[in-house]
Amino acid sequence: MGLMDKLNNDANLTRSSQPMKQRKEDEGRGQRLLDSIEEHGVPDNVILLTENAYKRGGRQIGASLVGAVFGSMFFLLPIGLMIVSVFGGAPFIIPCIGVVGIPFFWFGSRLAGPAFQNLTNPDPPEDVVEMLWYDSRHRFLAGIEHTSDAETGQEYYPELSYGIYLKDGDEIAILYDTPSEGGMTSGDRRVCLWDPQSELESYVVLNLQWFGYHDEEKARDRARFFARKLRLRFEHEENEITGWNMEVVNPGGGFLITRGSP
Repeated sequence: MGLMDKLNNDANLTRSSQPMKQRKEDEGRGQRLLDSIEEHGVPDNVILLTENAYKRGGRQIGASLVGAVFGSMFFLLPIGLMIVSVFGGAPFIIPCIGVVGIPFFWFGSRLAGPAFQNLTNPDPPEDVVEMLWYDSRHRFLAGIEHTSDAETGQEYYPELSYGIYLKDGDEIAILYDTPSEGGMTSGDRRVCLWDPQSELESYVVLNLQWFGYHDEEKARDRARFFARKLRLRFEHEENEITGWNMEVVNPGGGFLITRGSP
């Protein structure tokens, strides 16, 4: 039996605190929970909800080359126009090209800078295990990251990624992004902690687990699991755009250019 199975079977899930109408700030509870787990073991009222292992760092040649090439193109476009204007007898438009090219330089640096950094001086490769713990007594979620050196196996002291209190009205939801025409994107489904009373840009409080678009039943089973463990409702299963709190993001109801997924 794995660690997650043992903890999920043995933990006491009784809610002992009153529901909160406003979400409390994490004033050190997450770090105290982390230290308690490391020094004394898992408390009786705490369970492990998810555990995700992946690798981080190292030289990512393919992705870095793509970023370097596309980033350089954004730099070269306005520079090329300046050179053409000089040889074409119109140097007076160079200042205009420079002003118009500012967004190109900015976007190009955002792409090319990290790409060249990864190629020339990559971060050390690491093995990472992300764990999501739930303290049922305080209705508190803590994301804890365990990192070790991928080459030597040396383990570092865990770090707290985030700490979130549940509040009255929170729910579990599934948001899905359908595959694009022509198969350019495969789509996905994500189970998330959802606040329909959110006053922020998005109703999504925390993404809990991701699935492929066609893993519909797996996503629903996992959503029911989170709803049962966190004592929350699971009702919403809607398109990705539903994650936006449109009353906040677009109060005038006019044309909206989004900034990506919530």
